[in-house]
Amino acid sequence: MFLNILSRVGLKPRDYLLKYILPSIILSIGLVIMGMTYFSGYIKLLMLVISILILGSAIGYPYIELDSQKNQINEKLHIFITKFGVLSITDLDRKELMKILAQEKEELGQLANESKKIYVLIKRWNQSLAEACRFLAQRTPSSEFADFLDRMAYSIDSGEELKDFLAKEQSIVMNDYAAFYKRALYSLDMFKEMYISAVTSLAFFVTFAVIAPFIAHYNFVTTVTVALIGFVLVEICLVYVIKSKMPTDRLWHTGEKPTRVDLKLRRYLIASIILTIITTGFLIWGKYVAEIPKVSEIPYQILFATGFTPLLIGGYVAKREESLVIRKEYNFPDFLRSLGDSVSAKGGGMEDSLKYLSSHDFGPLTKDLEQLYKRVSIRIDNNKAWRLFGFETCSYLIQLFSEMFERCTFLGGDPGKASEIIGNNFRKIINLRKSKYQSVEQFAGIMYGLGGGLALALYTSYGVAHMVNNLYTSLEIPEAMITVINVIAPGDLSIISYLMYACMAIYALISGYMIKIMDGGHPQVLLMHFIIILWIISIVSYITELIINKILGVGIPLF
Repeated sequence: MFLNILSRVGLKPRDYLLKYILPSIILSIGLVIMGMTYFSGYIKLLMLVISILILGSAIGYPYIELDSQKNQINEKLHIFITKFGVLSITDLDRKELMKILAQEKEELGQLANESKKIYVLIKRWNQSLAEACRFLAQRTPSSEFADFLDRMAYSIDSGEELKDFLAKEQSIVMNDYAAFYKRALYSLDMFKEMYISAVTSLAFFVTFAVIAPFIAHYNFVTTVTVALIGFVLVEICLVYVIKSKMPTDRLWHTGEKPTRVDLKLRRYLIASIILTIITTGFLIWGKYVAEIPKVSEIPYQILFATGFTPLLIGGYVAKREESLVIRKEYNFPDFLRSLGDSVSAKGGGMEDSLKYLSSHDFGPLTKDLEQLYKRVSIRIDNNKAWRLFGFETCSYLIQLFSEMFERCTFLGGDPGKASEIIGNNFRKIINLRKSKYQSVEQFAGIMYGLGGGLALALYTSYGVAHMVNNLYTSLEIPEAMITVINVIAPGDLSIISYLMYACMAIYALISGYMIKIMDGGHPQVLLMHFIIILWIISIVSYITELIINKILGVGIPLF
């Protein structure tokens, strides 16, 4: 059973032992010896736990890799079945079809490797397509793909034409993909709950770390610093886990060269970074170096939030372009169906059909269609014209599906049938994406609210700690009580406020990154979420300090 898994993930037993098991055993033994010899207590226990985790990871690697391959197959099923169905209506034979699919590694990922296995079985081992499908169905990690291969093998053996079978399979495989996508959305909701619970628990831990030095003799700054570092590290680990489990569903194109929109976003990003450096530098210089009266009166939370605000420019422009790309995707199926029907009716007049359609209103997609028509009318390289069209729309889906349509028509396929297959599947995908966008918007709202809640909890505990410390320092404490309570020097508390604010600023950055992982959009948009959360944190923390000062009269320095 275990050897079967090794072969399915492409590992030989000898390579697995030498590359994974043996190094992990040596490293684990070394850590155990080091822990037993040089450390004691919790450090020794930690070394033992780390060694067990390393060994367990090496042993479980094939299972992890198998699960990863399964997700990679399932997340590309919609592209695979569409491309397979579109190419099947051309004059290519079955071997050539599998060869083309095996070469599409960028588009199909792991499914290209699976297609290559079928191609090798057909070409080198002289097996029929049905036999190769049955052989691979028993070894592929994805049950959905295995079911598809079994159905295809049975259909071919029964004498059905491959293109007829694939035409009927479009809805079946797309339904399987929709089920996978909805499970991913359910996982997204689960990850949201897990992330919120973890962050809330960590906030309680940091709050406890602020109060703990008054109960036991710990260094106040060290305790809070360690707690805040732990808070950030656990957040990073959570992001890594969520990123590894979330299926890839990218929005932005993957062009080799930057498009006009990419260059525009880059200019705005550079300008916003330069403005941020200038603004932040001036405010810090004016408050802490030159001590300009008006600037010195600005609370440090508001000062830093103001300094970083120019980053909102780059984030907002990217968000606006991202919204245009989404609108282009909504208009693309209608355009492609109209184009396919028009070309079929005119018997191959692609140029005339594009000229006619480019004069119609397809929303934000209209300008890209005009550029496509101009390039096609030159009659130099239609393939490159369609590739540039896909890249300039900045949509990954339009990039993929427009190239499928062009290749099908170039190879002699029926444009009407190709546009019908692509249009139907494209519409199903963007309908699934609508649910995802709604879920991500809810998650963004939760991150905003959680940021404000964190600021309220941490700065309230800071205010209480300040009050308790002021109370201790104002009393004449008997010598016998010094061993029971811990009195902290008043100056030691001032740095805690800055540490907490820095920790929450990192939380704002990580939260913005999390949002972009989940929606698959342009990474520059995270700057917008970062600035919004940073302002929420800054305002709530400052107002909390004001209220604590007024209610408890602790005299927290506000500036």
